[in-house]
Amino acid sequence: MKLSPGILGGIGALGLAGVGYLLVGILQPGLLVFPELAAGKNKSLLMEASAKFDGLQKKQNDLTSDLRNLQILSGQEGEHRVFVSPILVYLPANKEPVQPMDRKMKTADGIEIGWKMKFGFDPADPTVASQDPDSDGFINLEEYTANPSTDPLRKEDSPAKESKLKSRSRETVPMIISFVEKSGADLGIRFQVGQKRVDFKGKPGEAFWVMAGPKTVSVLREKSKVDGEISKLKEAGQNTHVIPLQVLSYLSKVEKVKDLKAGGIEIDVDNSSLVLQRNDAARTQTELFFSVPTSPKSVSWDVGDILFFTPSSGGMELGPFRIGEVFAFAGKQFAILGREGTKIQLLELGDGNKKPFWVPPDTIATPNKALSVP
Repeated sequence: MKLSPGILGGIGALGLAGVGYLLVGILQPGLLVFPELAAGKNKSLLMEASAKFDGLQKKQNDLTSDLRNLQILSGQEGEHRVFVSPILVYLPANKEPVQPMDRKMKTADGIEIGWKMKFGFDPADPTVASQDPDSDGFINLEEYTANPSTDPLRKEDSPAKESKLKSRSRETVPMIISFVEKSGADLGIRFQVGQKRVDFKGKPGEAFWVMAGPKTVSVLREKSKVDGEISKLKEAGQNTHVIPLQVLSYLSKVEKVKDLKAGGIEIDVDNSSLVLQRNDAARTQTELFFSVPTSPKSVSWDVGDILFFTPSSGGMELGPFRIGEVFAFAGKQFAILGREGTKIQLLELGDGNKKPFWVPPDTIATPNKALSVP
């Protein structure tokens, strides 16, 4: 019997409805149910996949709920999350401050983060400070400390060699100077080191030379004798620095002051003064007061030996030198201006734009090797 198209369509519709009903009974909305394998002992692979999917979906729903409660930070410390992927979020156990990276912040080795990143170093690498990638004799910490603008990867772009000088300053030795006598136009100036002392008598404008060291002091009036004395000192292995001096000016001044010990009566006090100019590299002017009947006001100059240490050539010592002396190093001339504790102040000569700098003490024990510097 031949069925009409309408009847065939109805049968097809009923068949599809039956299949749909069957699927609804087996697969409920939101949950996949699969038949178990033999004896019900093991679940099918599809069943396991369904369980894992349900677990992930629950976690995602929980995270979505948390994200709705996320507070937007506005520069203040608060709770925050780090998004790893669209569905995975890192949740810290405790509240953490959110701070932008500061390139000027220094790591534990004393080098700025920005400096390390600029030259391709890992800011977290603890060995960066001790590395010398361009083999110029300066480790990265020395390059950064001496001159942060130098390139630690280029040997020809290194800090100045004098930046590696270290001070091996010995004990200071004071030379006491005082204005002790007025005799007509002559002025008496005393120089004393320890128990040894020598006096100079001269007029304003007169030049002379003082040779002083840790154990001796002498005065020379003639320049022609200075060279001979220097030669003798060199032969004896002693320091050869001589201080050229000049009595620059003199001011006579007598004042009336009250003597409290004598009941407040006024007495005459001679506070005449002179200015002594030092014509070596120190280039200082010192004012001395006569002060009679009170004691003369004295000043002190350091005439102790000074040594420097440089790591170049296996480690060498330079000196001994004294304040006011000029010495050569790395093709340059340096004047010793002063001493502050174990630090020594130097000035590079030949360039008027240079400023004095301090040489730090050498804190690392290194074998001593004498080095003669002209």
